[in-house]
Amino acid sequence: MKRKSYTVAVTGFGPYREYTYNNASLIRSGLPSIIITSSNNPQNPPIHILKYPHDINCIYSELLSLTPQLWNGQRSVYEPGSKSTKHVELDVMIHIGMHPDDSEEWFLEKRARRGKYEFAGDDGRCLSKGEAVKGGKEVLSVGFDVEGLAAKVRGKLESDEDPDTKITISNDAGLYFCELISYLSLSILSERHDFGRVIFLHVPKTRTDESVQKGIKVTKALIEACVESLPGSYGTMV
Repeated sequence: MKRKSYTVAVTGFGPYREYTYNNASLIRSGLPSIIITSSNNPQNPPIHILKYPHDINCIYSELLSLTPQLWNGQRSVYEPGSKSTKHVELDVMIHIGMHPDDSEEWFLEKRARRGKYEFAGDDGRCLSKGEAVKGGKEVLSVGFDVEGLAAKVRGKLESDEDPDTKITISNDAGLYFCELISYLSLSILSERHDFGRVIFLHVPKTRTDESVQKGIKVTKALIEACVESLPGSYGTMV
């Protein structure tokens, strides 16, 4: 049966360490609430975007508590004040964070590690290996073919006359909050024996309106690419 729509959740980190801003939250906030796909088939179902409305703090205890809530299916997590009791089935989760490098690359993270998180959060606390997920696997990989995702995103940007944006695949998210939220999300899906429908996007730190607008364009392309790559979706059917 053809799907009527898809739902993608998006989160963004807030300011951290010496940075008084985070492009991740600006990009998340700038996303539309719905995407009518740019694919050739106008009959493809729309993609609804649920934006977690708060900047995520770099505090380990808060992140450990928050991540399960992101997956609990309650609309009020994304739309505070919502009285809807209807379960929300998330098809994809996209986490966005800002990398501290001077590079203008946009990184798609392939995996996440359980390892010890030795860099202190904003409250001065670190996280030992056992505190993350007790008994969890050392490494969890994204379910998507990330190389395929990157190719799809590049193709969409090229068709949108933006061919110079560099989409790079990464195996090292930095063992900080960006990697931890990916690990926690993947762990939740792994425990459910579910497809690892999570991707982390690391965005440049350049603070300009142009960079944020480009980030919105990249994220929209990534959202479409993820939905197209879901098992059984319109993008995987022959």
